Order: sequence, then structure tokens, then C-alpha cells
Amino acid sequence: YVIHYGEALDIFLLLGEERALLIDTAYGRGELPNLVYSLCEGKELLVVNTHEHFDHTGGNRWFPRVHMHPNAFANCDRAFGPLDDTWLANMPYPDYEKVPVDDGYVFELGGRDVEVLWTPAHCQSSLSFIDHKRRLLFCGDEFDSGQANLGEFQSVGAFLKNCKRLKERETEFDFIMPNHNGCPIANVYLDDFITAAQNVIDGCPDLDTKEGLPG
Repeated sequence: YVIHYGEALDIFLLLGEERALLIDTAYGRGELPNLVYSLCEGKELLVVNTHEHFDHTGGNRWFPRVHMHPNAFANCDRAFGPLDDTWLANMPYPDYEKVPVDDGYVFELGGRDVEVLWTPAHCQSSLSFIDHKRRLLFCGDEFDSGQANLGEFQSVGAFLKNCKRLKERETEFDFIMPNHNGCPIANVYLDDFITAAQNVIDGCPDLDTKEGLPG
């Protein structure tokens, strides 16, 4: 299931034969936990964060334990702004368990294995996931159809390394599932991102004018 949350944010619920995996918890508002559990078909629910940013972790307190990269532990509960105390008081697990997962970990859902890749560039806690059953790559905020979401020039090298690693494994997935700006996207996007990042590192970026683009 793709749960479209708000204007430009998607989170994902993967069902195996025995367990379900929720990839990210968005801001946690509204009927998120009820919706998720209603879709789980009674299966055990596992929860994981792609990275520490609050639009991906805000609903963590609805669940007793959440898997994440160890680098996310310190900041995963840090909101972008003030939080409503009444809303927080209604969340049942303020001290939920943070379970570390790292590169190579596999979520075994029953007939559906989801492999974890550590792909830090947008964020040092970024994880991506290959769903070997459905041949999908979930990439968090590392890239989408509109952008490579990088905060500083130094991260371009890490981004290029990640893209090349994923390119080497592109026979294992057909589509890429970013959290923002629409999914799925074709895995050929990797070629464009590799070219763009390499050109930036080589000092010859492709520059496009914004003239004529919609506001």
C-alpha cells in the first residue's frame, strides 16, 4: 500500500505472509495508526524509518518499537516546530523502543524479504530498501523524480557513490519508490543522477535556466 499523506509525502506498507512492514510514519496526524492496523490483516507489524527527519518519524510514538539506523537515534524525535501537548499526550508510546538496523539487515515478512541498504547523503541516517518480492527500491529522500535532496556540496560525492552502488544492483528492482514528489519512477533515473553528480564533482555541472518555468 502507498499511503499518500498530505500534499507531497508518501509512506509505504508492505504485506508479507506473516508480517507487515511500515516504511516511515510521516507526521503521525489523523487516523494513521488506525489506518495502518486496519490494512495489516492481523499480521505482526514492523516499523522502520528511512531517516531521522520529522516528516518521516513524527508518528513513531504510535508504535511500541521502531527500527532505524543508529545515526537516527539522537534526532528522530526532533520536530520542525512546536508540537501540540494534547496531541503528544494522546500518543501511547512516548518512550518507544529504538531498534538499530544497518546495511545488510533483512526484514523477513514471510515470502517477502526486504533488504536494508545504508545510503547516507541526504542524511547520515538514510536507509534504502530492496523489496525482492515486488522488485521495488524504497529510497527515502535520497532522490526522487524532481531532485537530489542534498544539503551541502560535500554530500554530492556520497550521493554519487550511493547511485553507483544501486546501479550495480539495478537488475534486482524495476521501479524506485521515493517518499516525495510521486512514485513509482523508473530505475533509469539512476543514470541521469550519476551523470549529474559526476559533472558537479568534475566541475562542469549542467546548468538549466529557470526562465519560462511555472512559478
